[in-house]
Amino acid sequence: MQQARKLSNTNRLISPAQPTRSPGVRPQPGHKLRKAKLFLILVSCFVLSLAVVAQYSSLVILNYRLSSARTELAEMKEASRMLELEAAQLSSVSRIEQIARGDLGMVDPQVSQMIVLTAGLGEVNRLGE
Repeated sequence: MQQARKLSNTNRLISPAQPTRSPGVRPQPGHKLRKAKLFLILVSCFVLSLAVVAQYSSLVILNYRLSSARTELAEMKEASRMLELEAAQLSSVSRIEQIARGDLGMVDPQVSQMIVLTAGLGEVNRLGE
């Protein structure tokens, strides 16, 4: 049992955090260059993925704005149609005559009150004379 403890104590002297190298093994000269290339590839992939996500979110925002503008355009067309209908109703001759007779108390002119003007003759023709 004591021999097992001695063996385990000797194994503890070598820390697992420090890698052990064989005296004849050297790091390869292109190892750092490969790591740098890999790092650059990973960074460029990350940047490109961010650009794709940004473009997609921009597309979604523009699509939402387009939908809102189409809805607003449809509402404005409906309001314009309603205003044109109201303008046609308000400018009808029968409505204007009804307001003139009922609200303002106007009556049709008598024949003696009408004057017909003719252009260039210099005289005035009266109806009923």
